[in-house]
Amino acid sequence: MTHLFTRTAISMVTTTALALAIAITTNNLAHAAEFNFNWKGDTGYSAKGSFNYDTTTAPSVISEAGLGATKNLQSLSISFFDPLSNLINSFTPVLSGVSYYGYLRFNFDSTTEQIFGPFDVGKDDEFPGDTWVNNNLALIDEGFSDEVLAKEFGFNNRDAAGTKQILDLSNNSVQVSKIPEGSIIIGLLAVCSLGFTAYKNLDKATQE
Repeated sequence: MTHLFTRTAISMVTTTALALAIAITTNNLAHAAEFNFNWKGDTGYSAKGSFNYDTTTAPSVISEAGLGATKNLQSLSISFFDPLSNLINSFTPVLSGVSYYGYLRFNFDSTTEQIFGPFDVGKDDEFPGDTWVNNNLALIDEGFSDEVLAKEFGFNNRDAAGTKQILDLSNNSVQVSKIPEGSIIIGLLAVCSLGFTAYKNLDKATQE
């Protein structure tokens, strides 16, 4: 009875993974460009995230700002870490083509694969724990801020009272790396392969 349950579970997982891989392929995710990005401050605070967009409709330069439906970004997520690499918080400012972050500023050149200009990604509703990274100097130049800061990027957080505090500053830029196309499909097919192997081994064991 235990073997039957295990065999059924393995079969279901394998079949589901295979179906997802087929669905992903038929939905043309090959046209979705996905990127990781990261930033690190001078004292060790850091941010890591990812974003994606549809290459069939996006221009060479992607620019997003504020709340509501985005022009091109389909998703944008970010996580923040302290100098010991402990997670501080994670947010998804853009989900399914909608921005939920009022201060969002995001500019990406797909030709050079670089983030440039005004940059403000995270969450700030003036609640304790809200965290964000922004390009101070670019925002000041465009009139979005009146702060006087010497370094380009700032790692910001709101304390237990909701008061803004700058935890780190740096002239380090946001680094971008492209996620290889088809990586999701490869991962799912790997699950399928493991599932078929487990199913075969279990079947062999029950016959011995």
